[in-house]
Amino acid sequence: MACNKCWLEDPKKSKFCRNCGEPLGICLRCLQCGSENPADSFFCIVCGARLLEIKKSVKGTQRKCISCGHFNELEAAYCVVCGEEMIRVPKENLKRRSDGPSYKTIALAIGTVFLLGVFVKLGTNIFKEESRSIISSSSVSVSDSVKVDEAQVIAVAKHFKCACGGCGELPLATCNCDMPKGSVEEKRFIREKLAQGYTVEQVIESLDKKYGHRV
Repeated sequence: MACNKCWLEDPKKSKFCRNCGEPLGICLRCLQCGSENPADSFFCIVCGARLLEIKKSVKGTQRKCISCGHFNELEAAYCVVCGEEMIRVPKENLKRRSDGPSYKTIALAIGTVFLLGVFVKLGTNIFKEESRSIISSSSVSVSDSVKVDEAQVIAVAKHFKCACGGCGELPLATCNCDMPKGSVEEKRFIREKLAQGYTVEQVIESLDKKYGHRV
């Protein structure tokens, strides 16, 4: 039996051409006049009616291999004759799948994470500094807001001489020098301790440990 497409002689019982996969011995019946036509016909040989839809219906249960022409089952992923892939993904889909994140995208992501870390660290440091300043200012405001008995300040100061070393060690109670470790600084220390609830005796001990020059 000769193939109508490639004219290769096939065995008599063959249903498909062993060379090109073309169906053998299948006649296409014209829907217009009922005439039988060869399997490779596109138009009826009697009335000229189009046979393409009938041909599609005959081959609709199989898929033709684009490499060797062999017809395979619709669910076949590869041709049983040549092994060609039967179901191919469109090139644009393959491109989309293969397109991973670019180097620019990766670099941008890394840079964003780095900058975020820097901003977080900077914000944490600023928050710590502000907290310290708030705490220190609040402590000063508390000590300033508490009224201290100046008689207690003098009661502590009379036990010391000025520790600045530049005013001739005047009595702390009457000295008014504002030098480092001078009368102004020591009396401020006394007031802070008294504002915190220290007794006169406790303030005397604290002042002696910090500045010395106890009488």
